[in-house]
Amino acid sequence: MITAILDHLWQSTLFAGVMGLVTLPFQNHAARVRFWLWFAASVKFLVPFAALAALGSWLLPRPAAPLPVLEGFGPAAEPYVMPLARAHALTAAVPASFDWTGLLLAVWGLGTLAIAVHWLSRWRKLRAVLAQASDTTSIGGVIVRTAPAALEPGLFGIFRPVILLPQGIEEKLSRAELNAILVHEACHKDHRDNLWAAIHMLVEALFWFHPLVWWLGARLNRERERACDEAVLAAGQAPQAYAESILKVCRLYVQSPLACVSGVSGADLKARIERIVEGGVALPLGRLRKLLLAGLAAASLIVPLSVSLLMVARAVEAQPQAQPAITPERIAELRAEQAQPRAQVAFDPQNFDKFVGEYQLAPTAVFWITRDGTHYLSRLTGQTAVEVFPESQTKFFSSEVRAQISFDSDARGKVTDLVLHQGGLEQRAPRISQDAAKAVEAALMARIKANKPTPGIEAAIRHQIGAIAKTGVYDYAAMTPELAAVARSQETMAGQMFSRLGAFQSIAFKNVGPGGGDIYDVTFEHGHLTWSMGQLSADGKIRGMMERPVMP
Repeated sequence: MITAILDHLWQSTLFAGVMGLVTLPFQNHAARVRFWLWFAASVKFLVPFAALAALGSWLLPRPAAPLPVLEGFGPAAEPYVMPLARAHALTAAVPASFDWTGLLLAVWGLGTLAIAVHWLSRWRKLRAVLAQASDTTSIGGVIVRTAPAALEPGLFGIFRPVILLPQGIEEKLSRAELNAILVHEACHKDHRDNLWAAIHMLVEALFWFHPLVWWLGARLNRERERACDEAVLAAGQAPQAYAESILKVCRLYVQSPLACVSGVSGADLKARIERIVEGGVALPLGRLRKLLLAGLAAASLIVPLSVSLLMVARAVEAQPQAQPAITPERIAELRAEQAQPRAQVAFDPQNFDKFVGEYQLAPTAVFWITRDGTHYLSRLTGQTAVEVFPESQTKFFSSEVRAQISFDSDARGKVTDLVLHQGGLEQRAPRISQDAAKAVEAALMARIKANKPTPGIEAAIRHQIGAIAKTGVYDYAAMTPELAAVARSQETMAGQMFSRLGAFQSIAFKNVGPGGGDIYDVTFEHGHLTWSMGQLSADGKIRGMMERPVMP
């Protein structure tokens, strides 16, 4: 999660920098153009690049999902590293460490909450002032109210805004000056400045720790006031009277405490007054600059979508060729190949570094690939690390179990997947970030600590026992196709085992195993089974299970 947040922050910061460069050719043009450029930089903080890129993935077919992990099947199956009975608990395999992610997120949330409470307090004070106000007139369809307060004239509200004036202001400003102030506030209403300010306040509250968002707030305030100044002058107000009205308001009244209540003061007051008195006119946008803005808007959508399309296209190209159908015969063929003696080949240890990382084999299982000098280590969640040896430049074998791992790369040579060759299957594990891998193991540790059975697992075991008692074989329809193929390949051996055990008597939950599967003690007339089953698939199918006779 932290990695994703940091990616979003640097991408938004870079986007703001690009917007800053784009504003340079428009310094002598309408302030509203620059306002929208800075506002786009602000909104980018609310729209992660990943959200835009995700749109592109809908335009191309997604690569086929990797095969799910099979946690073992039947008495002949074995885990990747060691038999289940000798596997160490995950709490022993993974040393406890302080989770900085939770602390950082807590600090982030507290900061956001503090800012929200502070602004809410200010808003309630403004609401109290508005409650004391009385209607006087209207301008441009906006109701004008007066209140006994020292607050500067401002536009209050977002969806049904009103102009709020301090009582007695007509005695301190001339008619021309007051009219210029009212035109200024009506301009804020026409531009919906309170709404845009509220959106940026949300950005400031969420990303309060980033100095750039506060700097963007100052830029937005400056450009919105300058845009209203230009509109007031374009409406025919006298520059001298308008400048005097702003100066008097700044001397006599208090500035609005919230950006979403637009006033007349703020921004660079000296520069504003100079521009108003000089009566400078904003240059019209030429065709070239209009094309630049249109191209920029298009690129903001096209670039992330194009990147996503490129990534999906490469993923499709990198997909391996379709594998032969998983049948008992194919499983037997692969199992025989995987059981063959392996020979170690020469290998440069530094070449292993590109494989180092984390690969998710299942919702609760991650391969951790590391290197210790000339030793290459592989650890599966819930098990201890085991050394593997190169049999080629991309494939490695273990001397402890009949299993191998290999690695696939994309067209650019980046390692994308680990493939586990074991039990007559070839299961793919996509590469994931270290944060994601830690989250998987943390969730598994929490499940092991809770030690509670998963709903539906006991019923699935009972269903399979009933099927065996009735037909002599498992209910393959209740399994995923991969597991069903493995089960069929061991059908004879499983049938003999259950025949010796006799009639079913009882089942009792024992504990959550080191791999996250529920372990049950199943009692039969002539013996016991330790029956382990992992979480069911989304459609309720059994993805993996293991039965081991309990030796007397």
